[in-house]
Amino acid sequence: MATPKQKFKVSIFLLFCIGIMVGGTLVVTGIYQTPGLRYWLEFEESILGLYEGGMVEYLGVPVGKVQEIHVTPNQLAHVEIMINPKKVTLHDGVQGKLVIYSIAAGTMAISLSGGNPENEPLPEFSLIPCKTSVIEAFSSQLTTILEDLSSTLKDVSVIGEKVRIQVEGLEDTTVQDIMNGVRNIVNKGDAFVSNTDTLVEETTEAVRDFRGHANTLVETISERSQDLERLFKKLESLAETYTSRGEELKVDELQQNLNKLLEQMDSTVANMETIAGDMMHKAGNVEYTLRGTLTDLGDSLESVRILVNQLKDDPSALIRGRGRIQE
Repeated sequence: MATPKQKFKVSIFLLFCIGIMVGGTLVVTGIYQTPGLRYWLEFEESILGLYEGGMVEYLGVPVGKVQEIHVTPNQLAHVEIMINPKKVTLHDGVQGKLVIYSIAAGTMAISLSGGNPENEPLPEFSLIPCKTSVIEAFSSQLTTILEDLSSTLKDVSVIGEKVRIQVEGLEDTTVQDIMNGVRNIVNKGDAFVSNTDTLVEETTEAVRDFRGHANTLVETISERSQDLERLFKKLESLAETYTSRGEELKVDELQQNLNKLLEQMDSTVANMETIAGDMMHKAGNVEYTLRGTLTDLGDSLESVRILVNQLKDDPSALIRGRGRIQE
């Protein structure tokens, strides 16, 4: 049997071992515990692929980890994160969203962005607003597109079934009438395109004519300005001659030069009036052609509207031709 002294030594040894284990546990826990500030987010979308311990990044830089994930009573995905303040300081205005971390593993991460550096740092335990991720936006749009496509296919299927039922009792002449009607619509469309091309060509030609007349007007004004400048030089020369020699100023010669200048200015004004008349004529031609084209367009659209209303009221008319709709 062990003596009391041996029992005491064993007890001391056991207490010492327990103390070492507790101390080691506390040390290890303190070393591996991630220091930082805690924040939380709530997502309305699915966060499948996000896990506790997942990465949190700010502008592509890892700054923290996901600490806890659970579902709130309001059916929202509650995510708590730990941010290392040595790597980033969050400010008011920061937002978070889900991003793909690994396509192969199917894991997600939280991406933070935004925030005004001039504001105070975001307090710990604050809510970080979330914005819709690219994946969620794409999924919702794709779902809407698929629903619209499915509805369209159903409508086409119904119309096709109605057409198939009506085809069984048709004659060859009815189909030929329908084809003739379609050709008439196509011909009207071709005529509209042709009229539009003609309008564009005439408009282009009118613009070219306008540019030509404008250039002529500018050249004429420039020539008259040069004549006026030469006349002013003559006047200055006569004035200098009168001052230096005391001779009489040649009033008759000056009057003749002024009369010539006035005649040239009258000619310039007449040329400008002619150019303005040509411009108004070209503008009238363009307006007339445009009205004719719009009239043809209205007739074509009216034909299309009548055809659409008829097919809307009676889809079988696509095969049988236009007929009276029974009440």
